Order: sequence, then structure tokens, then C-alpha cells
Amino acid sequence: MLAGGCAAMLISAARSADAQPQPSEGMYVSVSALADVKRFSGDATTNVLNGQAFGGAVALGTSLARRWDLEVGVDAPRVTSDSQPRSVTVRRETITLQSRTGNRAMSVATLIRYRTAPRGRVQIGYLGGLSFVRLQRQFDTQGPADTPRALIPRPQELVDYDAAPTVGVDARIAIAARLSIVPAIHVSAFAFRDVSGVLVRPRIGVRWTF
Repeated sequence: MLAGGCAAMLISAARSADAQPQPSEGMYVSVSALADVKRFSGDATTNVLNGQAFGGAVALGTSLARRWDLEVGVDAPRVTSDSQPRSVTVRRETITLQSRTGNRAMSVATLIRYRTAPRGRVQIGYLGGLSFVRLQRQFDTQGPADTPRALIPRPQELVDYDAAPTVGVDARIAIAARLSIVPAIHVSAFAFRDVSGVLVRPRIGVRWTF
């Protein structure tokens, strides 16, 4: 729903031509709600790391020139999880275990934005830069209370870091001299030691310009 809402607002903003004042340029802070869509390499039907979750974001930026901004932001999505059943046979008795996988990709982005000429109260921005992604993966197995301990692997946690190229587009919709609503979408491509993929993060937030 958030992805569809952001897309609709971006399309509407691009077509808007209402004669309203533009927000002031300068330093700004923004707070957003986001949807975290993760797609990892491999078979999409069996890749247990794929998932969707909600989260939040905060960013601080400043105007570098008439059409250029520098922005640093943090994205903090929730953990996504997957559970797969696995059957083992012990002394002619079948035991069903649940192999669980959870992962979370937090990121800190440094982005440059180019702002197009305003159309009424709307200004479109195109972003590019790098996101520093922290991917945390947790693996564990659960079974019935009487499951022999030898059948349950020890829990495992992996943490990896990567610098991921990031692009995006947003629409700055002025609702007051210093206050704007900003729908946006960011896309990052990452490659860790054993997995790669993309993060697609539509978002909508408010921005206050100082």
C-alpha cells in the first residue's frame, strides 16, 4: 500500500502546476515511514531472505547550490523472517523441525540530489550516491520439546557490511513556507560475500527547512 501511494503521489506531483510558494532553501530535516522490499539473488520462490517490512527513516540535508543538495540519512526497517519445515526420522519416528531465518538490512546513505525547476508548489528531485548497508542474518531451529538436542543445530548469526550504489527520486510538495510532504523511492544494489540483491524502499515523509 505504501509503495502504491508513493507512486501515485510522485505521478500527481509531476503533473501539478498550482501557483503556490516554494519552500525555502537551506538546511532541512526529514522523517519518513518506509516499506523495505528485499530481493536476493537466486530462486525467488525458495530464497528465505526475501521479504517485505515497514520501518522508519530520518535524514539531514543542506543546499549546496541553487539546484543541488547533500543529504545523509538512516533507514531502519524491521526484521523479516521465514520458517521452513524439515522432517527427520529417528527410530522410525518422524520429527518435524522448523528452520527459521531472520534478517534486517539497516543502512546509512550519503546522497546528492539534483532538483528540477519547480512547477507550482512541486519540485522533483533525482538522487544518487552510496548507502552503507549492515545486513544481519539469524538462523535457528525449533522442534518439539522431546527432540534430541543432537538434531537441533546451534543458533547462528552473521553480520556483513557493504557499500551499495543508490539511486532515487522524490517530490517536494510545499504545504507551507518551510514545511513539505515528500513521497520518494530509493533503490540500492548490494553484494556481500555470499549473497547479492537489491533493496527497494518507497517512503513518504515530512521535511522541515531551517
